[in-house]
Amino acid sequence: MQSRPQKLAPRLYGLVHTALWAGLAVWLAIMLNSLPKMSEARAVAERQRAQELIAENHSYCSKWGLAPGTHEHTICTMDVQEIRAKHEKRLADDMAF
Repeated sequence: MQSRPQKLAPRLYGLVHTALWAGLAVWLAIMLNSLPKMSEARAVAERQRAQELIAENHSYCSKWGLAPGTHEHTICTMDVQEIRAKHEKRLADDMAF
């Protein structure tokens, strides 16, 4: 005769095994459902950030006395954008180490 723990162990193992596979299936379903929403949210955030940076660039150039719509203002915003791009590249290069 088998003792009670020896009878219970295979059954318990089967239940845990099934529960883990079921949990994995649920997690995968949630992740597959969330992926489109996450990429859409990322795109919205990137557009918003780009708009904020453009507004910031314009405000700095206006603050420095360059009237919006002038050639000088346009050149200024391009220069500020170039400075930002170089700074971001330096940060990315630093993060690589």
